[in-house]
Amino acid sequence: MNTKQRILQTAVQLFNESGVGKVSTNHIAAAAAMSPGNLYYHFKSKSEIIGAILLDMYEEWSEVWTLPEQVKLEQRHLEQRLLMNFDLLWRYRFFYREALSLFQADEALRLQHTAMMETRLAEQQAFVQRFMEDGVLHMQADPQKIEKLLLSCWIIANNWLSFLEMNGQVVDEAGFKEGINLIWAILTPYLENRQ
Repeated sequence: MNTKQRILQTAVQLFNESGVGKVSTNHIAAAAAMSPGNLYYHFKSKSEIIGAILLDMYEEWSEVWTLPEQVKLEQRHLEQRLLMNFDLLWRYRFFYREALSLFQADEALRLQHTAMMETRLAEQQAFVQRFMEDGVLHMQADPQKIEKLLLSCWIIANNWLSFLEMNGQVVDEAGFKEGINLIWAILTPYLENRQ
């Protein structure tokens, strides 16, 4: 792992544990066992670190939503993607707790995320279309209906952690992944093998 990766990994860990507002670049440098000067050589500010983390996160999400070519999709492929998605949501949970305040503090970050979201929703429409073509999902090929279904799943996935924490629950990874069951509740009427 190179120095930049170590800084980013350390920052994610600290942000998840304490929140972005309570973590300074000095905290990140100390936890990464380096001098603040070394950290500043790679990143000029905490917001630059956050931007780099989001780019890594977006790249990892691209891998989650890329389906295998030349393979007939089955329900297990959808199950795997949902689990991988929730793994990433958990790994970058600080972002989902604090997205609004991060975007209010950094317009460039908000614009970057908005563009990614639009791209991702379009990709996910193609994703759903492929599951329909392979007979896993059974629904009308109505783009508006598909968009509403995806938006519902997106809202649940991205806000599940905040919902739990606002209700006073101490959330661990297993409890967080209960959100997958909510998404299955939305998808079940459209599945080939309804469970």
